[in-house]
Amino acid sequence: MKSNKQELIIVFKKNVHEDESERIMKSWNVKYRSGMDSSRGKIYFYATGEKYIVTFDDDDDKMKFRYNQYQFLPQIHQIYEPDWDIQKD
Repeated sequence: MKSNKQELIIVFKKNVHEDESERIMKSWNVKYRSGMDSSRGKIYFYATGEKYIVTFDDDDDKMKFRYNQYQFLPQIHQIYEPDWDIQKD
């Protein structure tokens, strides 16, 4: 399934509780939903914490979000662009 949307996957560390990850996501004022792409596989899924798909209106909004350096927050494991074409499961 190929998506034309401007999206990023936000992955929290395993020890971050869902309440805390939700609070952080809400504080960013972005459109998001729970989930991730399957390109990382099951081991990655179980080795990390909560995962969210963030959807942006356009590429500029996505780039502004990336420049905010959210990936350096201690609660964040990784922020990456989804690859909807890879199916590992």
